[in-house]
Amino acid sequence: MSTLKSFFSRHKKLIIRLIILISVIIIGFLLYLTKQITGNLALMANPPQATYYPEYPKVDTTSPQGALIKQGEYVAKMGDCIACHTDTLKKGPTFGGGLPFITPFGTLYSPNITPDKKTGIGNWSEADFVKALREGISPTHQYYYPAFPYPYFNRLSDEDLRALKTYLDAIPAVEKENTPNNMVFPFNIRFMQLGWRILFFHPTDKGYVNVPHQSEEWNRGAYIVEGAGHCAMCHTPSYVLLSQKMPLGAPIAKYNLAGSNVSGAYAPNISKSGLGEVPNDTIMRVFTHNELVGGGEVVGGMAEVNRDSLHYLSPADLNSIATYIKSVESETPPKPTSSGGPGASIYGTYCAGCHATGAGGAPKYGDTAAWTPLFAKGMPTLYNNAIHGINGMPPKGTCASCTDQEIQLAVDYMAQAAQGQSAYGGSSASATVAPPKALSIADGKVVYENNCAICHTSGFKNAPKVGDIAAFKPIIAQGFEETFLKTLNGYGNHPPRGACADCTDAELKAAVQYMMQQSSADQNYSLW
Repeated sequence: MSTLKSFFSRHKKLIIRLIILISVIIIGFLLYLTKQITGNLALMANPPQATYYPEYPKVDTTSPQGALIKQGEYVAKMGDCIACHTDTLKKGPTFGGGLPFITPFGTLYSPNITPDKKTGIGNWSEADFVKALREGISPTHQYYYPAFPYPYFNRLSDEDLRALKTYLDAIPAVEKENTPNNMVFPFNIRFMQLGWRILFFHPTDKGYVNVPHQSEEWNRGAYIVEGAGHCAMCHTPSYVLLSQKMPLGAPIAKYNLAGSNVSGAYAPNISKSGLGEVPNDTIMRVFTHNELVGGGEVVGGMAEVNRDSLHYLSPADLNSIATYIKSVESETPPKPTSSGGPGASIYGTYCAGCHATGAGGAPKYGDTAAWTPLFAKGMPTLYNNAIHGINGMPPKGTCASCTDQEIQLAVDYMAQAAQGQSAYGGSSASATVAPPKALSIADGKVVYENNCAICHTSGFKNAPKVGDIAAFKPIIAQGFEETFLKTLNGYGNHPPRGACADCTDAELKAAVQYMMQQSSADQNYSLW
């Protein structure tokens, strides 16, 4: 002990300097990490939107392996592989990779999975492929990040894995270099995934095993939902690191399919407590007709899933999915908390997916012009509409577990933002707002030129050209209200709100007035 004291006494200044140096390094690293994660969270709050739906490539099914190729194509559609492995932001080649996935810990880019031998998976053996999907380990023995849903693909059967590899070998090869990931240190060290795998990944080398006491239909549904469909990735809350804003991509089993917030949008409860009393046919129409249970239209990420994946599945498989999810008994996840109160929490988790962006014609949060006509109807009417649903909004939005009072608090919270002074937490919103300036067809021309002309002047994607009376004739025939609603909600190749996600409803209405006025021989739209 005396020797140790003597050592510290002789080297006291050096030890203090080392402690200070180590402290500075730790503080500096924490500041760096905080800055990087905060920046990524800001990017996640306003993610880029896909610009088109890719088409599945044509494949030759006349070869001796034709049947296996067809089966593999079906598995690829079941797993929605095209959505992640195609850069829809830049209209990249199908399955060529390059789509960015922004996470709190950095940005990942999907890889090229075409059979190109230089940049794709053309040199992979079947064993390499099976190891990647079953174990999440690359042919170079690196761990994949769980953004690649290998914990779900782990349940695929040997036959389906072989068929999927055969299909991917048959699609056109695309020579396209993979974009390097841009992950924050130390998350860019793939070996660190070992800790995640120990905690959250429990692989099997047999794939999904049927539950003996359940029906064949139920087991098929479970195979799709818990396997290739990887539904829990969106519909199940994840374990988090420090904050709800930093999910770890690890679903909490006791909340399986009970609903979760994903990239600012809410993926609803699709377990027994959410859909148990809904007929299978109604659930299947969500997949095939984009019809929400309770009314309204599917938008956002689920619309993409329907377009790229579910609408390709057989009626028998869709029925099996409905049968299975209706049987899943899960605990209800705790409702979120927020410094802004319960209304802010409900809004942020369940309402922001539509009201932050105006998706589906929802009045945007903080948009006074869009909310003022609604306030004129009275707060009781707003509460009633929010609780029971109206137009594209299903009952209680996406929060089936919310009480009527919680929905009212969320409405009050949005009213606060739109009116400046709301009766937040009270029974009515009493603040007065000056009525917005009425927009004319001349104003609509400005909105059109700034946002709509890019398609409607050139005829991009068969958009009718403004001034072309023949092209606009069927649009004119359907009437102004129908045309305006379709502009808000999207239809065909026309995305919701066109190219102007930030436009108010009034601005979009004026733009539609201008376009229809310019393209009509004898109509007057100035009074709409």
